[in-house]
Formats: sequence, C-alpha cells, structure tokens
Amino acid sequence: MRDTVTACGYTPELRCVVLFLHPVFNESEKKIMAEYKSLYRKWRPKTFADVFGQEHITQILETQVINKKVSHAYLFTGSRGTGKTTCAKILAKAVNCPSPAGGSPCNICEVCTGIESGGIIDVIEIDAASNNGVENIREIREEVAFTPGGTEKKVYIIDEVHMLSTGAFNALLKTLEEPPPHIIFILATTEINKIPATILSRCQRHDFKRIPAEVIARKLKTVCAAENIEIEDRAVNLIARLANGAMRDAESILEVAASGDSSVITADYVCRVAGHFDDLNIIKICECIKNKDAASALSVFWEMYDASLDCASFCASLLEMFRNIQVAKIMAEPGGYISADSGDTAEIIRISRDFDNAELIECYNLAGKVLAELNRYTANKRVAVEMLLCRMCIDTAAGITPSKTDGKFAAYPEIIEETAKENKLAAQYMKGAVCGFDGDNIVITVDSELKAAVLKDNIAVIKKHADKFTGRNCTVSVELQEKAEFSGNGHSIDDIKI
Repeated sequence: MRDTVTACGYTPELRCVVLFLHPVFNESEKKIMAEYKSLYRKWRPKTFADVFGQEHITQILETQVINKKVSHAYLFTGSRGTGKTTCAKILAKAVNCPSPAGGSPCNICEVCTGIESGGIIDVIEIDAASNNGVENIREIREEVAFTPGGTEKKVYIIDEVHMLSTGAFNALLKTLEEPPPHIIFILATTEINKIPATILSRCQRHDFKRIPAEVIARKLKTVCAAENIEIEDRAVNLIARLANGAMRDAESILEVAASGDSSVITADYVCRVAGHFDDLNIIKICECIKNKDAASALSVFWEMYDASLDCASFCASLLEMFRNIQVAKIMAEPGGYISADSGDTAEIIRISRDFDNAELIECYNLAGKVLAELNRYTANKRVAVEMLLCRMCIDTAAGITPSKTDGKFAAYPEIIEETAKENKLAAQYMKGAVCGFDGDNIVITVDSELKAAVLKDNIAVIKKHADKFTGRNCTVSVELQEKAEFSGNGHSIDDIKI
C-alpha cells in the first residue's frame, strides 16, 4: 500500500492523509499519528513548578491560590513564548481544582483533566486578534451572569488583548471592574503600551521576563533526554540563544532540528536549519575588518553565501557581534552579557582589545543602514553586503575613523566631555587646543604656559579617559606653541557643554 501511494507522486502531506484513511493502514500507526503533538505543546508546563524563568510570578500565584486570595482580574504581559497563556491555564485549573497541591493543580482530578482537554466549558479562551469587536465583548457581558456548570470559577482567558478596539475596551471596563464573584478574567498581551490606563488600573499586573539562555538550555536538555534526542552541548546553547528569551521558540527550533536525518544534532546543523551563522565565521570577518583585510572578509562571506546564506540574517548577526565586541570592551566582567557560546567569549574579548570605540560605532551604524535597506528593497543583496564589507575594511571608502586622521584625534571630543566631569578648567583649555594622535601617543598643543601647566596637572585624568575611548594604553603629553587652535576633524567642539 505504501509503495503504491509513493509511486503516485503525491506530496508527503497527501500521502499521510491517503494512508491514514485507507482501511489497511495499521491501527497503531493511526493512533501514533493522531496523538502526535509538537514539542512545545507536549512539554507545556502543567504546574507552576514546571514554569521556567518566571519564579517571581509563579510564587505569587501559588500563594494566592493557597490563601484563597485570587484576584478577579489579571494582566499578564511580556514577550512571546515566555509563559503568559501557560500560566493563565494553570491558574484556571488551580482555582477550580478540589485538591490543589501547594497552589498548583493536581492534574489528575476530573476538573483538571477536563480543563486540560477542553471538555469543561467554564474555562473560555478568546483570541482578541480575531474577536476584537464590541459585539464580542457584549457576548461576554451577557455570559458572565450565568454561574459555572461544573466548576467553582468561570475563567475568561483573553489572549492578545491589546488587539481589542477602543469600543471593545470601553465595553469591557465595567464588567472587568466588578465582575460576579464566580468570574475571573486573565488578559495576556505582548504590547502593554497599547492597553488603556483604565484597563490597567482594574487588573493585577504581572510582567513576564525574557527567559535567560542558560535556563532555556536546562529545559532543552531535559526534553532531549526524555525524547531520546542526541544533541551537542554547543547546539543546545545555540538554540537557547537563538530563542531570544522565548521557551516556545527554543522548543520549536529543537523540533525542526530533531526532525532531520542527523543522528546527533550539532551546532552546524542547527545553524543550517535555523538560518543562523556560526559565530566563529562572524568573528573571522570582524577580525578581517579590524585588519583592513577586505579580500579575506569577502572570502569568508562568499563561503557562507555559497552555503545558502541569507544576506539580511548575515547583517543581523554582524550587528550582534559588534554589540558583543562593544560589551566586551566596556565591561570589566563581560562573560554573562555576551550573546555567544561560552567557548567563543574568549575570542570576542581578545579581538575587542584591537578595536577603537569609534570604529565599532561606525561599523555598527553601517551594518544597521544596510540591514534596513535589505529589509526594504535592494536589487542585489549580495552586492550590497560585499560593498558593506569593503567599506568597513578600506579606510578611504568607509569613513571609519582610524586611529589617526590628518593628525587629528577623532575621540578627542568624548575625552573632553569626560574630563569636564572631573576638571572643568582643564576641559576648557582642551577645547582650544590642537590634539594629535600617533600610534598610542596623544599630543595636546596649547598656546600659553598657564594652559600647559593646568593640563600637565591633569594628565592622569586625560589618560584615563583616552584609554577608555581608544582601548589602548596611551601616552599623553602637553606641548606649548603660540596661536594653536583645534578644528575638530568634523566634530563641533564648541557644542561640548562644560
């Protein structure tokens, strides 16, 4: 039967339907197909203890259930995939469970299993994205007057509540403020800024945080162990970072990777299925940019492009890497703040020492502009990225501020601003001086002995800020020359407030 269906040339989806409906299809196989659930559905938490990364919320909800002090209206807000709807469903079960365990539902009684399967109609889920009119809210207002059929509380879970129209919000106000004692409203949103203040003031608000990558990785390892999925630690960490704080996204990426023909899920395989790029390649390109090696940068890019690289995703990865390098440069202990595998963190910290802050900012701005163009419309995306890399690597084309530009120091205005916080007079004299930069040597030339004396007294302060903005161990000296003035290398020194 299977061979016959395959020979007909049907798509995989259509083959599954034909085989499933055919009488000779094995009943056990039918059951397996019918019961299959996506990983994020199968591993959706069923108790508050199962919710990862939101302990500041789950502990409060557990305590409220235990003490029977559950509010009549909740507002759960946070980015996608962080557990808002999941916690709403757990709370709906917990308030109706006849024997909750530690504030969480028992998940074995008739009420819990009925709510979980959707068999109990007293827990109503509403998608406000498609039910956002006044008439939809009026239906709710009419229904709340009826007592629940088989539970203690009737719970309305309104997802994406920010999508309600102004009229719908107004219709909801009075009911939300003083609902019947058997009603609980749980509103969920990803855009809290779109919720009227009148609604906010009537709800108990809980903010769901993005889940840390290490917490997501811990959950993924549990899932992989239970599902017999072989995966490298580096691949787990990569998926956790790609999820950007969303557990559901992480489980979805894992499911796609586990559906392939790879016996062991590697980081390279995750990169391919998720459209991401190995951080090591991005680090190589950043090194080429720092070394002004356009040929090598293009070679690495072409190799990635031949492997079906998406140009917009490449620019986004490049932006993230420049961000990581900047963090490594300014933080004393950057390890926990760098969005990269722990094995790559040392490399990022190493190359951060070679970049100037001005270079990093300029590279970030250039990549951001090209990414915006790619997301709108660009006739040839590959050429746009190639030109971006050339601009970053070649000083004359890029406009990147190198260490020395016509003898004038590009970071000088920033050093003046920081110096002003400690000595305003020294900063004032620096404004009227000429600053030259040669290698690691900064020479400040002034036109009077008084100015020279003041600046020499503050050389340690100036050096401290020069080291900060250059990332180098600078030598600062002061010279006297009549009628010196500073023109600023394109910066308006007069705009600096001291």
